[in-house]
Amino acid sequence: MHHKSQTGGVYAVVAQLVEHWLPKPRVAGSSPVYRSKKGMEGVSMLLMTLIIVAVLFIGFVLMSTEQMHHINRATVAMVCGVVAWVIYLLNGEDFVMLMHQGDYEAFLAGGESSVDSLKYFVAEKVLAGYVAEACSVILFLIATNTILEVLHNNGVFDVLIDWLRMRNSRRFLWVISLLTFAISANVDNLTTVVLMMSIISQIVRNHHQRVVYACTIMVSACLGGCFTAIGDITSVMLWVRGAITPSAYAAGLFLPAFASLCVFNLLIGMKLHGRVEVFSVLSRYDGDDSYLSAWQKVTLLILGIAGLWFIPSFHYITKLPPFLGSLSVLALIWAVEGLFNLERDGNVILVQRHYFRNTEFIGMRLILYFIGISLGVGAFAECGALDFVGNWLETHINNVYIYGVGLGALSSIMDNVPLMMAGMNLFHVDSVAGSEFAQNGIYWQLLSFCCACGGSLMFVGSLAGQAVLEVENIRFRWYIRHYLWRALVAWLVGLLVFWLTH
Repeated sequence: MHHKSQTGGVYAVVAQLVEHWLPKPRVAGSSPVYRSKKGMEGVSMLLMTLIIVAVLFIGFVLMSTEQMHHINRATVAMVCGVVAWVIYLLNGEDFVMLMHQGDYEAFLAGGESSVDSLKYFVAEKVLAGYVAEACSVILFLIATNTILEVLHNNGVFDVLIDWLRMRNSRRFLWVISLLTFAISANVDNLTTVVLMMSIISQIVRNHHQRVVYACTIMVSACLGGCFTAIGDITSVMLWVRGAITPSAYAAGLFLPAFASLCVFNLLIGMKLHGRVEVFSVLSRYDGDDSYLSAWQKVTLLILGIAGLWFIPSFHYITKLPPFLGSLSVLALIWAVEGLFNLERDGNVILVQRHYFRNTEFIGMRLILYFIGISLGVGAFAECGALDFVGNWLETHINNVYIYGVGLGALSSIMDNVPLMMAGMNLFHVDSVAGSEFAQNGIYWQLLSFCCACGGSLMFVGSLAGQAVLEVENIRFRWYIRHYLWRALVAWLVGLLVFWLTH
């Protein structure tokens, strides 16, 4: 009898712990199934949630330390995403009843719940939503990156190499930085960084100078990508999810991002002395790979820029997903490019330059990595863990600036893409106008800005930083000693500007 009484006491303590930990249901009007779970059922849900969290945490660490163990981060992301959903299914009915009780009952249409019906519901109604969201972003990125590929393969950017051959080191810094900032606002950060690295590698001969400019390109790309709805993977996700609108988003983040860029350039300019050592002879391949005349290149460039700017207008007018606008712009540019290249014996065959042979592989890895991250964060959200964290933050902290700075600090040591996606799922878009979490609320803007700045503090925090590290073989300690404090000061100044303007 004494043994049974002691066991019952432990049992009661565990049940109370589970009841305290389990979050409120997401769906309004649904019964608090999670909180009503008693005994081993509640413990099982808690255990499965902790296992999912552990799997994803280990995955985030492995992705952030790719340079040490050389395991492709896309591989880690995909494995973690699949494993997390398999673990989710082990306790799927309880999770579904918490997050989607009304939808699941409608799916059953009065029938009895079974293992098969549960699996079909998870596959068709729960998992499919995260896959569709990820694919919408990926199609958008494929279209915009292909637009840049068409322009590059037709020699549109060759004129930049001649124009950027300047000797003044500080002037070159500002020109490269502002150009990267502008391009990254229209194309994703990684593609922008690889393009600009390809350009400066054909201009700057001195390796130390090239490293300085490469680090500046990385920071400029992160800042430029964060202030437009089409400039980064995560900002595209915010737009697709309905958390932001392009005009209000850009208006709210341009000044903080530009202020950070200017401060960073001023701090870097202080250490630049002498002249830029440029190649005396252009090293790029300049054979018969570009048949277009100057006016044709300018036409393609104007179509490309105008088309990218038209995509938000297309979405506003039609309310169709943004990737449809990017696909229509790509189709137009491809048609014009085909007309310009009719002289190639009827074959529109572009010479694949070394630059885009590299970025095609990087792009495929990026796509698979993004899908894996979307699956992992989706499982994290569907087990209720993010709801619990969000509820706890609102109850005990309730300050969006602390949320943003905290996630930004974490993104300096862990990849900013999964952290940004987790931050998106912490809170839901509020329908109350003027709320910090409403559409175009300051939380969404602050989240994007802080994760961009945090990701540029150290190389491990962003894909763009990883690309720069690999291309120029930059030592991690050297970057920490010379660039970390400058990027941190720029971030703090940007935060001050954000606070003053909001």
